Amino acid sequence: MTPTPQERLAAELRETPLFASLSEAGLRRLAEAAEVQRPANGAQIFAAGDQADAAYVVLPCDGLVRIGAGDSRGKRLLVEVFRAGEVFGEIGVLEDLLRTAEAVAEGRVRLARIGARAFLEALGSEPSLGLALSRLLAARLRRTFTLFQDASFESLEFRLARQLLYLAREARADGETGLRVPGRFRQGDLADLLGATTRSIITILNAWRASDLVAYDTERAMLRILDVERLRAILPP
Repeated sequence: MTPTPQERLAAELRETPLFASLSEAGLRRLAEAAEVQRPANGAQIFAAGDQADAAYVVLPCDGLVRIGAGDSRGKRLLVEVFRAGEVFGEIGVLEDLLRTAEAVAEGRVRLARIGARAFLEALGSEPSLGLALSRLLAARLRRTFTLFQDASFESLEFRLARQLLYLAREARADGETGLRVPGRFRQGDLADLLGATTRSIITILNAWRASDLVAYDTERAMLRILDVERLRAILPP
């Protein structure tokens, strides 16, 4: 028997760590309440100042979602990158406040938009969701602390190495040399991610390219880690 669109969506949501332990009934209610979206490449999903009226799940796809912010002087900050199986926008729903950052689609993205009411109802009726969400937020808080600690005490080369390994955490071998960092990252994007200047990122990448540590296609903004173990060696044990 051919599954319905809601059944297919429920199965995809089940693969998301946040919803993996939900009851069948709870998962079905979420799937029925969710709206599947396919934003175009570069489309803004929400902007800073928008009402936080939904949480989003990145469904299986080749694209990703960038979370960032900017100021009136044109400075940019790339806060996080989310891929298939990850959830974003949930903090605004929990706080019932306006968005503090924008979300932009990159590549071919599929999303499940879960309205705030449906998300909060699931949180209230499914104890396992509360525990999973607590663990998710704890992990993000730990990462934020690590980034703050690195920014205070570590060199830019160290911080860039850690970020590239983080961005490549879900990458799979594709038959070519090394490990490609998913998505497209211009040198300015990497600078925005680290709160650094583009020139300083270019200097580090050029040195790494000269030593065959990474390969970087400037035109396509695609970066490949050629020697993962050597890059990890930049970090302390």
